[in-house]
Amino acid sequence: LGTYPQIAYNEFLLRLSDRLNAAIITAPYPVDLNHFTLAKETGELTRRAIIYCQDDESRQYPESLPVYSLSHSLGSKLACIYTAATNQHYQGLGFISFNNFGFAKTIGMAKSFAEMLGQNVGFARNIQQDAIDGLFSFAEMAVSAIGIEFSPSPSEMERLVQQKYLNEQRKKTRLFTFDDDKLDNAQDFVTRYCANGIVPAVSALPGTHLTPVFFKLGLDELPEEAKSMASEAMGGFQSASFGNEEELETLVNEVCDWILGKAPARQPEWLRERPQIAATTPETP
Repeated sequence: LGTYPQIAYNEFLLRLSDRLNAAIITAPYPVDLNHFTLAKETGELTRRAIIYCQDDESRQYPESLPVYSLSHSLGSKLACIYTAATNQHYQGLGFISFNNFGFAKTIGMAKSFAEMLGQNVGFARNIQQDAIDGLFSFAEMAVSAIGIEFSPSPSEMERLVQQKYLNEQRKKTRLFTFDDDKLDNAQDFVTRYCANGIVPAVSALPGTHLTPVFFKLGLDELPEEAKSMASEAMGGFQSASFGNEEELETLVNEVCDWILGKAPARQPEWLRERPQIAATTPETP
């Protein structure tokens, strides 16, 4: 998803931009097992883009304008690594579905995406569920047997947060976690990674790991010369959609409230069950 943020997260980011009157910068990255390298590349790309906007007087983005970092899944891990390494200043850091699972378990996200695609997109409904389950189960076993892993590994990332992600950064951090997300490490981040200091605030929301991904595609949006070809090739396909718009809108509202200085509307059950040292909320811009 991070390779094409302008597609996967377009609707989500457009709604944030409209609601907050905000400029949005996205940093695409390729698929790679070396997350240290990806963190450096995306972090530097974003930093240079911010400087470019501030230096170009015609864009009217002064240095005093608050800048927030918002990321999803692996993107949250990359943003955390870069911020810990460079102490890059942000008014706030938002981690949506923070993910620090190993490579084998992350294959589950691809499986979830394939399943949701089959449920929502007309031309994918003919894919047999048994075939999907078998394919991804085989992939998980093969990866585990070969020993492929990310760098940093889950345990290395945990130590990095404990030692390098300072309290000043934790104060500005908000985690967003979804009720039905099986690829989220927000609980580990709070209860283990940050057990030695300030604990970031956490917003609990309805949805899944892929709630930030929402799009609609219809024949009317295709060029005239491509409509008949697409319809014929896809067996009468007229439109396709992916995601839950109501859950997406709830996420948009919660992110906007965070940026405007509000506390989480709801905390996850695992956080309500134990006392926490709450992080301070970033100042309202």
